Amino acid sequence: MHYLSEFQTFQSKQQLNAAVADHLDAHHYDLTDTVRNVLTVLVRHAVKYPGVAHLKAATIAQAIGMSEKTVRRALNRLQSLGIIEKVQTTRKVTGGQGANIYIVQAHVTTREQAVEPVVSSVEPAEITNEPYLSFKLNNVINNTYADAPLSPYVRFKSLVESYVDDRKLTNKLYGIYLAHTSFLRGAFNSTDLLNVGLNAIKATFQATKRKALRNIAGYFNGTIDRMLDGLYFESIDNYA
Repeated sequence: MHYLSEFQTFQSKQQLNAAVADHLDAHHYDLTDTVRNVLTVLVRHAVKYPGVAHLKAATIAQAIGMSEKTVRRALNRLQSLGIIEKVQTTRKVTGGQGANIYIVQAHVTTREQAVEPVVSSVEPAEITNEPYLSFKLNNVINNTYADAPLSPYVRFKSLVESYVDDRKLTNKLYGIYLAHTSFLRGAFNSTDLLNVGLNAIKATFQATKRKALRNIAGYFNGTIDRMLDGLYFESIDNYA
């Protein structure tokens, strides 16, 4: 799929995440949950060549449990808002129209006041040989937080500070969490997303007991990224 590299709009997944967060911020009132879900599927398939996904409408429809007609309407909506660009392809052997290439645009065309600020400054992920960290929806770490009437930030901060007293690091880690999850809120339950963040924090600080980490924020960035992949593929399995 090297042909997709010519359409690549971002240098990294972090840049892609930040751009999508800006699009969702600018078009907060323009997007239905279905349109957000379609965008989520596109973005999760647009990481090898950041910003570019080559998908059939049927594949997206299966992923979100909607009809192809509904998906096509959602894709048209995303294109009309300038969030994505559609490139039509032709089948090499049989001819006819193939699956479209969808390109997430780097620039927001219209901005509206954000409902909630999004911190999108993300450290580069530290490359490790750590095994894939799966996330099970029914395997929530720190269940005592589940019923507490606290904001996500307070719950996140409390867990980080149970390991280290560093407000600057706490805020950096929370910013990374927001950058990864802000555009997923329409596709996943907010509690599930927060639980992924809490699991990633625990896994990160458990790793510091096994070895010295040069960049805790970078390690957390890589960890939460893998856990969100696990959450995504788990959701795909549920639609199958």
